[in-house]
Parts: sequence; C-alpha cells; structure tokens
Amino acid sequence: MPSPQHLNILWDASDDTLYAEAVKLLHNLIDEKDCRPLPTSQVAGLLNIASASSYTELERFLRHQRDRNWPENRQDVKIFYTALGEKLALLKKNWLPERFHLTAAGKSVKELNKEKDDLMILVAREFIQHLTAENMVLIARSRVKRAEAIERQGNRAYE
Repeated sequence: MPSPQHLNILWDASDDTLYAEAVKLLHNLIDEKDCRPLPTSQVAGLLNIASASSYTELERFLRHQRDRNWPENRQDVKIFYTALGEKLALLKKNWLPERFHLTAAGKSVKELNKEKDDLMILVAREFIQHLTAENMVLIARSRVKRAEAIERQGNRAYE
C-alpha cells in the first residue's frame, strides 16, 4: 500500500510530468508516426483494465494488444500499444525509483518489486487517464474539422 507521502508525490507528478508525457507520446504517434487517435472502443478497454487490475495485469493486457494480429487498417492500434508499453516500462525503470526515492534498504527484492508494482499501477492509471483524455480531444477536433469541411462543400454547392 503506497504511503501518504508517495500518494502526494504521485498527485503532484500527475498534473505536471505525467500529463505532459502522455500528451507528448500521443502527439508523437499522431503527428510523427501518422497514426490515428485510438478508437473509442480501445479507449474504453484500456481505461477498464487500468482501473481494475494490478500492474502485472496491465502489462499482460498491453502485450496481448501489441501482439495481436491486427488487420492492416488497424496497425495504428498495434503501434499505440507498443509505444504505451515502452513508455510505461521506462517510467517504471527510471522515473519511478527517482521520483519516489525507492531504495532496497532493508527490503528483499520481492518486497521492493511489490512496492514498485503497487506504485506503478497508480502511475499507469494517471498516465492512461491523461493519454485517453487527450485522445478524446483529438477525436473531437477531427470530427469538428470534418463537419466544417462538409459544411464548406455544401455551401459551395449553393453558390
């Protein structure tokens, strides 16, 4: 169980570091890797597994989604889950011990790993919430742009 001090660190990090990192990851996928936003059905599944599972279960889900045989027109989903898994692994390896000042002093490897996983599921939930919120904003913007384009085409028909 995370300590109150660890929870305060997480909440502070959520609004600055995790939000910025989530937005950066998503925009990198969309702007630089030419992916589409994650479909809403995938967003719902991701939020569901992140809120209801341990970090080990979340990792298993991410691997499953990454390794699925996605059709050619859904390769964006595979790319998304690959990038998300890699980002969370980096957060766990580098950011988590540094930010939460985790040390092995007086703990077995098993105890330290459990502490990391207990904290990491909370970090992952925060990260995924920011990621999926930004994803939904991008979907909404895309729909508005598409509607505006259709409206412009319709107005030209009456000119």
